[in-house]
Amino acid sequence: ANEWRRGICEKPRVKCSACAHQAFFAVDDAAIERHLRGARPYGSAYVMGVYPLLPEETCWFLAADFDEGEWRRDVLAYAETCRRMHIPVAIERSRSGNGAHAWIFFADATPAASARRLGAYLISQTMERVPEISFKSYDRFFPSQDTMPSGGFGNLIALPLQGRARLAGNSVFVDDVF
Repeated sequence: ANEWRRGICEKPRVKCSACAHQAFFAVDDAAIERHLRGARPYGSAYVMGVYPLLPEETCWFLAADFDEGEWRRDVLAYAETCRRMHIPVAIERSRSGNGAHAWIFFADATPAASARRLGAYLISQTMERVPEISFKSYDRFFPSQDTMPSGGFGNLIALPLQGRARLAGNSVFVDDVF
């Protein structure tokens, strides 16, 4: 809640994880509404995000991030590999419209290392199945690490369905990314 506030936030000199002024917004109905509308009551943009890596180094989902280049082809090939392996996957067109996230949700909290190994296996299998894919568009997984960084949170990913991006047809789950 204090990020970039004058006289309080000392970024980039002090990392958020080490900041003595940490303050987090509550996840409540009002915050969810602001995210779905895409704006605060006074009109400025509002985007919620989540740190997928939990303190016990587990996660509830794995999201593969594809940006630029042949991202459309690559994310669809990755999703097809998931489907062939009977792994439910949801494709979200990114907020910018220039990429996508492939989300795999778990029924139980799963060790982040296992989730990331699954994602790497799926990429390898996709490259084996479709050898012409280079996956240059693949950026990273969320969570982006297997273990919690000392004093940190891991990597933040913006939540889907952000209001302003949805107006442009982005930040939505799609069957096709075109």
